Amino acid sequence: MIIIPEIETVVILVPRTGSGSLRRAVAERYPKSMLIYRHMEADGVPLGYDHWRRVGVVRNPLDRLWSLYKFLTSFSGDHDPDYIEAMRSSVTMPFSDWLIGNRIPFTTPYDSAGRGRFWPGYTVRHPLPENRKSQRVYLRPDLGTWVYRYDQLESLAGLLDVDLSASRQNCTGQPAAPYLSEAAREYLARWFAWDLEASRPSTAIAEMQQQGQQMEAMEAAHG
Repeated sequence: MIIIPEIETVVILVPRTGSGSLRRAVAERYPKSMLIYRHMEADGVPLGYDHWRRVGVVRNPLDRLWSLYKFLTSFSGDHDPDYIEAMRSSVTMPFSDWLIGNRIPFTTPYDSAGRGRFWPGYTVRHPLPENRKSQRVYLRPDLGTWVYRYDQLESLAGLLDVDLSASRQNCTGQPAAPYLSEAAREYLARWFAWDLEASRPSTAIAEMQQQGQQMEAMEAAHG
């Protein structure tokens, strides 16, 4: 979650939806921006800032979860070694099995090694495994979040007045997800019905409404 005082906007960072690119681009553009939580949901916006506009990205759930699965197979970086090991170990099973059976949350402030440590920046209100966590839980459109599809990242970048071209990292490439078992297909359809619908290309009317919202926001920002 990024708070941007300069444009009174809160960016909800859903994992594997271009969140890293958005985070780096916003930090470059807005010196006052604050990454207070890495992947906090929209219902966790701090008091006061909950009056500001919320924005976020939804991605096709199969593409998003496959991207996460691939990302975790070689997971590394500036993280606690126990957490890295837990993430890598979680994806040793085939993708269809992981999709149904994984029980390890990707984002949690609690210690993976059971030594009582706590990382407040990774706090979330709903510490569910990603394969059981609809993006609706992150984005909460019922709270007024402006939801952009993954293929509309550039439109969101335009709204935020940021440049994503130099910020793309952690990209896992474009190979399609492997064949899903019948049980995995049924699971995806049942747990991620909202995600599947929300990530579809919207109608022309919805596109026009979103463009109108963007214009109003930009006019207000430039007052």
